[in-house]
Order: sequence, then C-alpha cells, then structure tokens
Amino acid sequence: MPLLAAAQIGMHYTGPDLLEGVTVKVERGDRIGLIGPNGSGKSTLLKILGGLAAPTAGEVLRGPGVRVAYQAQELDYVPGTSVRDDLRVVFADVHRREARLREIEQLLAAAPSDKALLREYERLQREQEAARAHDADRRVERMLMSLGLPEEAWDQPVGTFSGGERNIIGLARVLLAEPDVMLLDEPSNHLDMDGIEWFVDELARNPAAVVMVSHNRHLLDRAATTIWEIEKRNVLPWTGNYTAYRKLKEEARALQERRFKVQQREIERLESEARRLSDMANAYDDPGQAKRAKAMRRRIERMEKVEAPDTTDRRFRARLKAGDRHGRIALVVRDFRFAHGDRVLFDGADLEIEYGERVCLVGPNGSGKTTLLRKVLEEGSWENPSLRLGKSVKVGEYRQLHDALDTRMTLTEWVMAETGLTLSPAQGLLHRFLFTRDDLDRRVATLSGGEKSRLQIARLVQAQVNFLVLDEPTNHLDLDACEQLEEMLLEFDGTLLVVSHDRYFLDRLVNRVVEVSKRKLVDHRCTFPEWWQERGARRRKAALEGRERGRADKESAQQAYEERKEQKREVERLRARVGKLEERIAALEEQQKELKARLEELYTRGDRPWEAAEAAKTFETVRSELTTLYAEWERLGTEYGG
Repeated sequence: MPLLAAAQIGMHYTGPDLLEGVTVKVERGDRIGLIGPNGSGKSTLLKILGGLAAPTAGEVLRGPGVRVAYQAQELDYVPGTSVRDDLRVVFADVHRREARLREIEQLLAAAPSDKALLREYERLQREQEAARAHDADRRVERMLMSLGLPEEAWDQPVGTFSGGERNIIGLARVLLAEPDVMLLDEPSNHLDMDGIEWFVDELARNPAAVVMVSHNRHLLDRAATTIWEIEKRNVLPWTGNYTAYRKLKEEARALQERRFKVQQREIERLESEARRLSDMANAYDDPGQAKRAKAMRRRIERMEKVEAPDTTDRRFRARLKAGDRHGRIALVVRDFRFAHGDRVLFDGADLEIEYGERVCLVGPNGSGKTTLLRKVLEEGSWENPSLRLGKSVKVGEYRQLHDALDTRMTLTEWVMAETGLTLSPAQGLLHRFLFTRDDLDRRVATLSGGEKSRLQIARLVQAQVNFLVLDEPTNHLDLDACEQLEEMLLEFDGTLLVVSHDRYFLDRLVNRVVEVSKRKLVDHRCTFPEWWQERGARRRKAALEGRERGRADKESAQQAYEERKEQKREVERLRARVGKLEERIAALEEQQKELKARLEELYTRGDRPWEAAEAAKTFETVRSELTTLYAEWERLGTEYGG
C-alpha cells in the first residue's frame, strides 16, 4: 500500500479549474521533484497531499500511521520566539505527555491503587519511550549544530534571521519530526551553495519519501529520481532526474509532433478523397460513391486523435532597459560597519563597483549579504561616506521575501501605485508578464511565490533603472521563467549586484565575485565558474592537509590515550592501596583506643604490673604503625587527590 495516494483530485478557486483528475501515489523511498509553471498548482497539490487544503473533487488516502510533514515556501513563526523554542514546538506532544505524567504521579501519591491512573501512566510512558522523549532537547541542539547555526544564535528571535536561515529552520522542523513523507515547497530557496550540498546529502541519508517543489536544476538532478510535471491541470510522471526528464520530454514532444503531422496528412488525404467521392456521387447520382465518402468520414471520426503539440508562448514580452547614466562609479563601500545586537556582521568592509559591472555577493547564510543590500537601498547616497552611490545612479530592487509588495492591493492597483501608469498601460504590463484577465483584480496576497516574483520583475521593467540590486531573484520562479530572466539580464547594460544560490544563473551572468568573509568583503575579479573552481581547489587542499594533520593527531591522540589509560590504571591501583590503608588505620585506631582504656584501668588498679607492661608495649607498636600509615596515606592523598 502506498504511503499517500490522491485519486481524481480536482481544485477550483475562482476562474478555471487549477487541478483536474490528478491521480498520483507516493511509495516508500520515492524522491519526487514537482515542477510546472508558476500558478499551475504545485504548492496547492502539496497542501492537498499534506491535508492542509481540501480538494474540491476527489480524495487523498493515507496509509495507517503514516506521518507527513510539510514545509512551506515562507516560514510561519510566532514573533519573538527564539529558534530553540520554535523547534521545541515539534515536540509539543512530548512536553504535553511529560506534564501529564508529573500530574498523575501527584495523583497516585494520594491514591496509589487507582487502576485507571496506572493504566494511563503506563500508556504515556510507552508513548514517551517510542518518541525518544528523553532525547528531545538534545536532538534539537544536534539539529541546530548540523545546520550550521552558531550556538550563540539559538536563543535569538526567529524574525532576526535572514531568509536562508529561516529556510533552514523550516527544514529543521520537518527533519526533527522524522516523518514517513516530507512535502517540501522550494526547500532550497535562500540556501547558500554549501547549504544545498548539505541538503542533498541529508536527503540521501533520510529514509522518508520526499515530494518537493523546486526550480533548482542542480538539486533536481542530484536528488530526484522521479519528476511530476503539472501540465494542463493534471500531473504527468517522468522517470529519472531533471536532465533525464528534459531529454524524455523533448523526445516525447518530437514524437508527438511527428505523429500529429502524419495523422493530419492522413486526415487531409481522407477528407480530400471523401470530397472527391461526394462530388462524383452528386455528379452521377451514384449512391455507392456517397456511401464510400460517408465511410471515409466515419473513419476520420473514429480515429484516436493525436493531440497537437503545445505551442503556447509563455515568454515574458518585455526587456530590461537601463536608464541614462553618467560617471564611472556605481557604488563605493568604505569602512562599513554593522552589528545586529552583539552579532557583528561587518567591521571595516570596503568595495568599489564601477558602472556596467556584474557582481555577485557570496558567503554563508547569516553572513550579512542581504543586510548589505538592504543598507545600500535604505541609506546609499552620494553624501553617505560609507555607502556612496554614484550621482546619476538610479537603483531598482528585488527582495527575496517579497516584503516590498502591498498584499492588500489588487495586482492592477499595485502596479499603478508603483509605476505611475494609468489603468490600461498597467494591465498591459501585467499581460506581458503572463498575468491573465482573470488575474488583474486578484489580491496580491493570493499570488504564489513565483507570481509575486513576476510582479516584482514587471515593476523593474517599467522603472528603467541603471543599477539593479537583486536578492535571490530566481527563488520561486519556474524553470522557464528563470531562463527568461537570465536572457533579460544579459541584455541589461547597467550595473548588477546580486545575491543568488543558483549556480546556473550565476554562471551565465556574473563577471566578478565578492565574498563576505570574516566581516570583510573579499574581491575576486573573475567569473563565477572560475571562483567556484578555485574555491573547490582550496577546500580540497585544506581537506588533504587536514587529513594529514588528522592522521598525525590521531597517532598522537592514541599515544596520549594509552598514557592516560596506563596512568588511570596506576591511579586506580594506588587508590585501592589508599582504601586498604584507610581500613587498616581505622582498625588500628580502634585497637589503640581499646588499649588506652585498658592501660588506664591497669594503672588505676596497680596489681598486675606485668600485664600493664605488655599492654604498653602493644600500644607503642600500634602507635608506631599508625604513624607510618598516616604518613603514607597523606603522601598518596596529596599526589593523587585522595
């Protein structure tokens, strides 16, 4: 039995059906990549499979006891909650059962023979043991460490973290839940390249089945073994990773086109022959020819028609044209310093970007990439000595979290407000970015992540800026849209400063790499592939040196371990000796006490001098031995800590 199965799923909002007749199943070990145009229903299908949305038709079946965890594109969190407490929510049932166990213990103290309480106590203990309740907090800490979040950040509010760090927190929630099925909506969004490599490795180790929406070609090639493509409101399954899917898709399209053309030629031949026979039947009043013509038309009707290949143009009908420019300097960063609370992100950072350069900003999540972009946008000006923009620079921005969008407005209202366009031109601009007539009056809040991305790009087209500051611009875009954005940016002749984790995107666009490292900006005047190759070579060299040091350290550690082990054995032997000394001393002290009392008695009586002399001799012997034993006990106790 599959873990999850959807049977004839349909989904309808306002307008045309979003999904229709979707029948899919998820088996153990599946690694499924879910792709399709923005707005085609990928996120909706994930929510339906996860039980977070009810379909308008069909049903979802879940195997007995199957646990499902869902990660949304954008993290939902309680403001002010720390990362550690946010992840502890995963174990809410554990904490609830623990509280109930303590409550029952108090009740049992008053009524120890209450059978109902005893049965409940035993059941809760079994559930706690199955959930590994004793290890819950430790598992949270191990997860935070493995995700690369520094320990000093664990008690900071979630809202203070970057988009990439929030995405990591969302992944951590899912992984800590240890589900049977993981439903992941754009899991690589905001992750840096090292984060993506970690995620690929984690998927390989994790036994859960996975269904993930992703536009990341690298991730889909590395992690997916099946591709689900949403096309024409249904799901088409393809075997293999993304590269295999593209090859199979092209082959299938070419075959469909050939079959369609062959069938159309055959239909044309039959229709032509049917017309000729009809003309003959009419001219000569021949029922036989008319019958043959009718049979040919029935033959055409009975044909299993080959569907025409999809020739729909889903390309953006727009260009990114740079505004007028003057001067050489686009941006100068001088001695830039910034801290968030006690967390210092930049300390004396410097950078100079000239007009027309295409620069990508790289570095680990949380290193300050988005912060620097935001500060340039908020505070950059010709008068600012730390963040100086060229006098004629006109900046256009793209925000990874879409927080520049007013979700209360309709699409048309927002575009008119942002661009100054009147109604008809604003709607025309939206049409150029594939928004339909039905979309124009939708609220921005109802848009998918990809649709919000297209809306931001539409604004940039109209703005005619000469300096683009882009923060993860390919996040949420479907694969075709990513390639179209790349083409638009290649034609853009202004300045580009971009943060992105998309290696394909950066390979095509970037001619300079700036790395955030140790609170500075380290300049690499090379293309992204050249930097990536150089970085890999440095890491391999460091890893090799580390392994060599590791071998030496291991030998040294083994020797130190043997020495500590021998020392421990010696200490144990000496401590055993001390223990025996203490036993002997205690016995002698007791004997000395008894002898002293005996001597006092004999001296008082005075009638047994020989017995008193013998007792005095024994007393001196005991005292002498005690003196020797005390000295040895003090020496051993001082040297080995007692």
